[in-house]
Order: sequence, then C-alpha cells, then structure tokens
Amino acid sequence: MGPWRMFATPAIRDVTALWAFAPNDVWAGGDVMLHFDGTAFTQVTTPATGFVNDFWGLAPNDLYAVAGAELLHWDGAAWSTVDFAGAIDPLELTAVWGTSGADLWVGDSINGYVSHWDGTSWSMAVTQTSVVQDLWGVAGGPVFAGGVFGISQWDGTAWIDIQDQDVAPDAAGLWGFGTGDVWAASDFGTLAHWDGAGWTDTLPADNPDFEEGTQSLWGTASNDLWAVGDGGAISRWDGASWSQVQVGRFPFYPFLNKVHGSSASDVWAAGLSSDGKNTGVILHYEP
Repeated sequence: MGPWRMFATPAIRDVTALWAFAPNDVWAGGDVMLHFDGTAFTQVTTPATGFVNDFWGLAPNDLYAVAGAELLHWDGAAWSTVDFAGAIDPLELTAVWGTSGADLWVGDSINGYVSHWDGTSWSMAVTQTSVVQDLWGVAGGPVFAGGVFGISQWDGTAWIDIQDQDVAPDAAGLWGFGTGDVWAASDFGTLAHWDGAGWTDTLPADNPDFEEGTQSLWGTASNDLWAVGDGGAISRWDGASWSQVQVGRFPFYPFLNKVHGSSASDVWAAGLSSDGKNTGVILHYEP
C-alpha cells in the first residue's frame, strides 16, 4: 500500500480529529488545533476549551469541529463558537456531520443524544447507543450514529436500532457511499458492511496476523476504503478483501484514531504514540 511519511506534531499530545481538503490544507485536532499548509503543521488559536473530537468539512472556508461542549466553525480566517442559545446543553460533543450550515448533526457522549440544526432551530433526540462516537449520513436520506453499545439510523422521524450483535454490535467509526453502502468499525473486531437491510462481516477469516481493532474509516469509493486502529494497523478495502500494513516499530506501534483524505492518493492517518511520551502521530500516504 505504499510508504507512510511521519510528520512532526508540535504541541499536541494526541490527535483525535482529522480532516483533509487538499494535500496542502489538512486539519488535525486534539488538545490543540493544528493546520498543515503543505510544508508543516502549525498551531491555530481556537476558542475551544476541550479536546477536539471530530471535524466535518463542507469547504476550505466552511469547516466544523466539536470540542468539549462546543461546536466550532472555521470561516477561512478564524475559528468561532456556534451559539446554541440555550436550545441544547451538551456534556461533551463527540461527533459532527452535515450537508450544509442549515443541516448539522452533533453527537454527545452522554445518553446517546444527537442534536440537529435545521437552519432555524436545534432539536435533540436519543439514539440506541449510550455514547455516540461517530455520525455519517446521506444527503436527503438517513443518518447513522454509532457508539459503544449500538448503531442507530435516523429514518426522518426517529432513531431506530440497526445493530447486529454478531456482526456489528457497535461502531467507533462510520463511513459510507450511499443508503445501502455504509461501513462500521470498532475496537472490538468490527469491520462490517450495511447493504440497507443487514450487516455483513468482512473481517479476514483465519488470519491471526490481521489486527482487528479499528477506530476510523474513510474512503473515496466502494472499492477504495481505508481503516486505521490499534497496533499501527492501516487497512485498505479494494471491493473484495482487506489488506493491511503496520506502521511503527515493535513494540511501540502507535494507536491510530483517525483516517481521512482528499483523494485516493492523498490519505492521512493520525493518533497517539505508544512509547510512553504520548505524543501525537500524523502519517501521510505517499504511493
């Protein structure tokens, strides 16, 4: 799958959020916010007081992030805090997804709450998972929420349970390409595909060397999907099967939390070192 280049990560302890608009426009978040301009990652000032847990980007000047109990917005020049005006009172926002500034969804770490902004007001509903870890959806279609104890789908009226205890009991990461083409991954050996009716297990059978713990998914097409997780494992789906490499050196393989990219040849992975220093790790795929 080609070599991976490691970048210096100034002043960040753990990378928990990642978004790439282009090879010279990449965002990484953790206890601080970093931006890559094509040469180096530098720290960017934000009004946030908590860890940056997730990004969702609509355009280079229209990027959202969740950090602590705050929803942040980047307008191309500066980060600002979105005012909930008392409509919702999140504990810790963990995920964000949307199709526009008038269609935003944010997930909370408590009670499976997901809140939605429709351009006029905020509403909140309870999913079938206790801790929302990721959100993904289809424009004009369903929205999926994954977490520690379940996977739910918003059908336009309510959140319904679509988990499968044998194949997809939970999800740390979600990504997809359509209503019937959604993927779920978790730290508990989940790499499952949703076809609109049910889940299919895609973990390689009888391969004890395949690292199964996965935290994040991203891809460009149904036959080009990436997954990252524990043990420095980076996996790639080609439409038929998974291949995998490990980055780092034994025994200090990094814990990879996020994967994202701007194209099939511009893919980034990020997480935390396991060498006792707990420093951020950012990797770039260079085929």
